Amino acid sequence: MKKRNKFSFLLLTVLTVFALVTAACSSNTNNTADNSPKSNAGNAEKATDKPQKNVTLTYSIWDKIQQPAMEAIAKEFTAENPNIKIKVEVIPWGDYWTKMSAAAPAGTLPDVFWMHGGQFVKYATGKFIEPITSKIQAGEIDLNNYAADLASIYTLNGENYGIPKDFDTIGLAYNKELFDQAKIPYPDDTWDYAKLAEVAKQLSQPDKGIYGFGAKMDTQTGYWNDILANGGSILSADMSKSGYDDPASIEALQARYQMTVDGASPTHQQMTDTEATEMFKSGRLAMIFDGSWRISDIDSSEIIKGKWDWAKLPKGKVKRANIINGLGNVMSASGKNKDEAWLFLKFLGSERAAQITAEMGAAIPAFNGTQDAWLTSRPHLNLKIFTEQVADATPYPSGSLAYPVWFAKEPEIMSQAWGGAISVEEAAKKVAEMMNQAIEETK
Repeated sequence: MKKRNKFSFLLLTVLTVFALVTAACSSNTNNTADNSPKSNAGNAEKATDKPQKNVTLTYSIWDKIQQPAMEAIAKEFTAENPNIKIKVEVIPWGDYWTKMSAAAPAGTLPDVFWMHGGQFVKYATGKFIEPITSKIQAGEIDLNNYAADLASIYTLNGENYGIPKDFDTIGLAYNKELFDQAKIPYPDDTWDYAKLAEVAKQLSQPDKGIYGFGAKMDTQTGYWNDILANGGSILSADMSKSGYDDPASIEALQARYQMTVDGASPTHQQMTDTEATEMFKSGRLAMIFDGSWRISDIDSSEIIKGKWDWAKLPKGKVKRANIINGLGNVMSASGKNKDEAWLFLKFLGSERAAQITAEMGAAIPAFNGTQDAWLTSRPHLNLKIFTEQVADATPYPSGSLAYPVWFAKEPEIMSQAWGGAISVEEAAKKVAEMMNQAIEETK
């Protein structure tokens, strides 16, 4: 009996201790899951320890001049993310959108690629590019870091798709040698459009194939700037109506075309045969409007190297105007490595990537506070006119469903006027009618 009692007591003691230990363990487990930061740290550590897959992303661009800067950015990114290699693919502008148009429905778009405002709507509405709104809302990217509300160019129906890469404005390029030979002072901030036309006439020597100004039939680097400076409009503020039939718009278009009639500019046919920028590079044009993206191209010409510079666009009757646009970086919606693509896309939108872009003189970076290095990348040129004109600039008018429709048809009509088949006024009114119809049909 004593042995049984002794054994029973011992058994009871063991069971009691076991129950207490079990209860304590149970209590500790519940506390750890609910409240302990160590548990979260442990989970994070496990996630970090998980092997990262090695991937190669394709980054497609269209400008060979910017290739070295884009490769430098990619190299720095890979140094921070050794498992992610970047292949920078250059497709010339003439082939770029043909290739992208074929790749989009096939699901074979590059992982990350350059986007232009004029093409954006097509890729956003087709769901070919990945929305990044949730990333922005989570604070991974701050759109306030970019100049002139450039992120709005790549926003549709409240959804964000692109991170601003750079921006461009338009300047007046002039040949100093031709001005010096004619003993005419260089263009400055006092110039208006009347002065531009007057000097263009003075500088023209058609018998020698030299003209004062390239009055090309072009939108962004041409008459859109004239129209806005004269008080006209391309589109109404809400993009619901064309401004081409505004009397001020028609007047600006007529003034530009008149320069080809007066012999102050090559004819439309001449500038079709040889693009205006190429004529300027060869020393046959004294002045042209051109974009900041053409700086490297123009400066590469041995004929005018060291003999040219930039000035602001002339003032119009109402204001000094300018068209501002900006490229964006986007990622494919059908990519197989979206997590890695997002990391690279985010790096492309970083201050460091912008600094590399500026230091190498590739483009005017969109990231606020990084433009100074770009301004000094070519000290022999007056590059500050491009950043100073941001205050006068109007965003490129591509943010509507109707844009791809009317923009494709606009040159078909305007070329009839520049070729002399119909009047400029008739062409402008036809463009307005066509635009308004496109707007109505895409509502």
